[in-house]
Amino acid sequence: MTTKLTVRQRNHRKRLFGWIFFYLLVLAIVVAIVYLQGSKVNTLELPNGQLQLTVSKSKYTVGDTVQFTIRNNFSSPIYLLNKCPQELLHVYQFKNSAWERIHDTATSSSCSSAQQKITIPPGTSTTKTYADWPNLFSKPGIYRLVAFADNYPNLAYADFQVVQSSKPIPLPAPLIIYKPVYTPIYIPVTGGGGGDN
Repeated sequence: MTTKLTVRQRNHRKRLFGWIFFYLLVLAIVVAIVYLQGSKVNTLELPNGQLQLTVSKSKYTVGDTVQFTIRNNFSSPIYLLNKCPQELLHVYQFKNSAWERIHDTATSSSCSSAQQKITIPPGTSTTKTYADWPNLFSKPGIYRLVAFADNYPNLAYADFQVVQSSKPIPLPAPLIIYKPVYTPIYIPVTGGGGGDN
């Protein structure tokens, strides 16, 4: 009986050591994979600088083409993705005490010639317009353009106003009053000729 108990204990120990060895092996493999994958990750430096967004005017009239300029004050280039026929930058309109994102669609012919990726080198700027999106600013109101850049924690934005065009009131045509003026003409009459003697 003691031999059966001893054999059972030995088998139990072997199985226990086998499972412990198996789990240690799996743990070592997982640690090795994590270490190898972690060593492949490059740590990126966050760009240092500022992104500036400006518009050409603070007040536009309905129908004007909105023009904006993005200046890259980073030490590395930034990239804008052109998702034409969508707008190049995010556009918001201030409605009901909140900023609401608005959209317009450009024509496909204007998208065929557009760059898909716009590169702005450090210390330079690029200027674009919303000429291909004529309905975007068709209503009077307050608008905001927002530019997003990777690894830049702040949002570059510019606010402006669109007002109804103030057409000058046409003046009435000048009135010309024509009134004939009669000037009497005096013709002297001299007596001559036959009279009674």
